Amino acid sequence: MKTLNIIYWSRVGFGILAALVATLLVNLKAGNPLLNGITIALAVYLISYYLLKWKFTNKVEQPTKILTMGIGAFFLTFVLCWVLFITPFLAAPIPTFTITPENPTVGDAITFDAVFNVDQDRNITKYIWDFGDENPVEAITTNYSYDEAGNYTIILTVVDDYGISLSNVTTITVAP
Repeated sequence: MKTLNIIYWSRVGFGILAALVATLLVNLKAGNPLLNGITIALAVYLISYYLLKWKFTNKVEQPTKILTMGIGAFFLTFVLCWVLFITPFLAAPIPTFTITPENPTVGDAITFDAVFNVDQDRNITKYIWDFGDENPVEAITTNYSYDEAGNYTIILTVVDDYGISLSNVTTITVAP
């Protein structure tokens, strides 16, 4: 196999390795995942450059080819593999809540409780309630009452510390 082909395919392998290391950092919940990933990719690329330079300097016509050969393959492989590996770790939080009383009437203080929400990979940092009155409430548990009977849409949006959010839209019926 030609030396430049070996360098090229080595870079593809190093791209996969960089994606695995970056994913492990995200799984360990250390720091900002985007900055960690970019830092790992650059560090692994530089390490691969010096390893390949050490191994193949005498076998290549132009030593600068060691730096540039496979650079696109490295970063493309890194990005594709990193997205594939990291996606399961960046699951959105699942917003759920309870309503008490279950059959509210006009004027009742209705309790909306999101205490049982979980996020598999991170902590939930925000709970935002939207009762359709243009005044969102940020709390885990809140009370709200309606002055008229009817069907009302309740939206709970939860946000984790990666900034990933998901909403739960539920309609309740308030009896007269």
